[in-house]
Amino acid sequence: MTYPTYSHQQLQNKSIAGLKKIYSEIGCTVEITNRYSKNSWVAAIADYQAGRIHKIAPLALDEQAIAQAELYQHIAQQAQDIAPEELTTQQINPHHFEVYAGNRLVAYISYDNSEYVTQRWVVMVCGEEKFRHFAISQCHRFIDWHHKDGTLNPLSPAKVPDAPTVQEISLCDQELVIQGEQIASVEFDDHNYQDLYWRVMVNGCEIFRDTTPARCHSYVKQQYQQGELPVQQEFEECGTDNEIMALLADECQKQGLKLLDDGVYRGDVRLGQAGCTDGHWWVIRSGESQERVPTDSAIDAVWWLSMVDTFAATESIDCEQLLDLPFEILTADDWQRLLEYQPDSDLVAA
Repeated sequence: MTYPTYSHQQLQNKSIAGLKKIYSEIGCTVEITNRYSKNSWVAAIADYQAGRIHKIAPLALDEQAIAQAELYQHIAQQAQDIAPEELTTQQINPHHFEVYAGNRLVAYISYDNSEYVTQRWVVMVCGEEKFRHFAISQCHRFIDWHHKDGTLNPLSPAKVPDAPTVQEISLCDQELVIQGEQIASVEFDDHNYQDLYWRVMVNGCEIFRDTTPARCHSYVKQQYQQGELPVQQEFEECGTDNEIMALLADECQKQGLKLLDDGVYRGDVRLGQAGCTDGHWWVIRSGESQERVPTDSAIDAVWWLSMVDTFAATESIDCEQLLDLPFEILTADDWQRLLEYQPDSDLVAA
């Protein structure tokens, strides 16, 4: 019995169901490496057709038959070459997992602890929710299925760079780096943005927000590998004096403060000074020695000054209250007071 011979274009135009039917009709015996991959079915059928031509006329193939056999062998090899790589999963923490194809981050699975949510495991791609379920195994199955059919996160034929690594600066601040160079930072912002307290910063500008730092890290990794992350400028390019003042004025306005020639004010109360020297931002709080406290950006500098009248001048605060303040805003005088501080013996005994 003879069967029709299918070209590569004809096979590619078929659905997986159509390819299964052809596979059965021609009596194909080539093993399918991945039953959910269209390329695997095409490769199997092409390989079988190429082998069948050789069996029909092993001693005297004409040029057309030889060319046809070589074509099908090429189709089979090409289908295997472009088949998706096997997926691997890396656990970032018990509530966050990254799924890789080779060195490419194709998706990440995160736990949603919001109230009134039953399907808490979420599949994310570049900050967008793709799927959610109450079982993490179903999330892995979703990623595997849609990665193989090319609908999850389409792969670029070009080689992608390695994902950036995360360096923790503090509990509220991390940096993502490539070969020691920072490409983005992730920081905590306590303003209420529907619980989206963590934000991605590039060149002092916010580009993304999410509920956990791990989600922000995975977002940066995917954007970087896809070439869609803004390029981080050199830090030493702090700008001219006018540019520095413009940045400070803009941040002061956001915080409801005023920037005058002699410093930053809230109403008639002078909070201190802020500036940038040799690429490094700093603040000097009012009522203290002229000690410069380093900060990371104009945003941080103005934020620390905005805390001055919230906590009041530290010299008017007793040591018990100093212990409750963030370490970053304590000056050398504050630390000296704490070193000399002796708690009340009665309180210690209690």
